[in-house]
Amino acid sequence: MRGRSTDVTLSENDIVDYYRVEALEAGRMVRLKAELRAPGQGWMEWRTMPDSKGTSLSQTAFFAPRGMLGFAYWYLLWPVHMLVFAGLIRAIARRVRELKQP
Repeated sequence: MRGRSTDVTLSENDIVDYYRVEALEAGRMVRLKAELRAPGQGWMEWRTMPDSKGTSLSQTAFFAPRGMLGFAYWYLLWPVHMLVFAGLIRAIARRVRELKQP
């Protein structure tokens, strides 16, 4: 893990482990571009949306495969990606709840 330059703020072009912050709308959206070696390019994006219960969080993974190897990579690792991504959004939600508690 490459870590982060600061634990307090997040800005475009900051490094977060093996990702770089590509886009950021404070309180609304963050998109990270993967800087991993893979047969294609990948991004993770989170968006918040106010709703009747407070705020909803959505997580989207994007992958632009490079050739047939890229398609094979994505679909063969699909079950692993689903486990990792589900755990990631649960961890984010848990951390938000912890931060909100007095």
